[in-house]
Amino acid sequence: MPIPFLIAAAAVAVGGLGVVGGVVAKETMDDAKAVGAEGESIIERAERKRDDARKATNEAVNNLGMKKLDILSGSIKVFVENFSKLKNVNFKDSVGMEELRDFTPHSDALGQLKKNSLSALEIGGSLAAGVAGGGVAALGAYGAVSVLGVASTGTAISALSGAAATNATLAWLGGGSLAAGGLGVTGGMAVLGGVVLAPALLIGSFLMYSKAEEALSKAKTYRRKARQFEAECENACSLLAAIQQRADQIVGVLDRLDHMLVRGNGRLVHIIAQKGEDWNAFSKEDKKVVASVAMTAKTLKVIMDTPLLHEDGSLAEESQKIMSLPLVQQA
Repeated sequence: MPIPFLIAAAAVAVGGLGVVGGVVAKETMDDAKAVGAEGESIIERAERKRDDARKATNEAVNNLGMKKLDILSGSIKVFVENFSKLKNVNFKDSVGMEELRDFTPHSDALGQLKKNSLSALEIGGSLAAGVAGGGVAALGAYGAVSVLGVASTGTAISALSGAAATNATLAWLGGGSLAAGGLGVTGGMAVLGGVVLAPALLIGSFLMYSKAEEALSKAKTYRRKARQFEAECENACSLLAAIQQRADQIVGVLDRLDHMLVRGNGRLVHIIAQKGEDWNAFSKEDKKVVASVAMTAKTLKVIMDTPLLHEDGSLAEESQKIMSLPLVQQA
């Protein structure tokens, strides 16, 4: 066979191999695109689920904060005003009321409750003016004393909100910075299992500049990271669900105790109107009623002072113990 024909035949053969190789490369690149798209879909689903859970939990924590505000500025305020009028109060003779020995009209505990009530009114006014910031969420997440103690000294509510806004837990629950409509610093999303940002989708760049096999390898790596991100989101959602459930439970407990205190306040006002303000002039039954009302108010104080969360975003064990309080079980 003449040499030119041999060269031509070889060229045809090589060309055929090139076509086959091109087909294989295209199939591999298509696989890379499919794997990358799967990873992206995994991340999108995980982010939606995480953000929905965060939104629901944020709402639950805010509801708890609002419930505390309503009670402190409502039934607790009425109780403090009337209970503070009483003179010569002595719970020593009240059977089963030893817990009230440090809860008298002139005790530090009642003084703190009064300050918290005034601070709650201040926050309520700020809410109406639209400047309360993260104060309500902070009140829901943490104890009333730790949050309202600042405001009771005269510090502006805006300063309280700013302090609350720097907390990573609230920032994460709120979804970012105050400027973005959230409750705190953007960096706050680093809490709750370290779920910060999803793996970056770089497939567009490596599809363009990489070989097919390399592109597929990178796509698989991306999908693996996407699945890891999905698992982290699941962990975060589990924690968020637990926080939401606990917040809802505490709201239910506070609501029942609040109704009890409202009724008790009515009885307390009636006793004062009928018997005056001197404890010694009260009948045994009157003293029992006053002690019962005071116990309800103190229990409310204990619950509202108990934090829902630690600053690392984990549930506070103390909030679980609330459910075992005797008066809570009776409520």
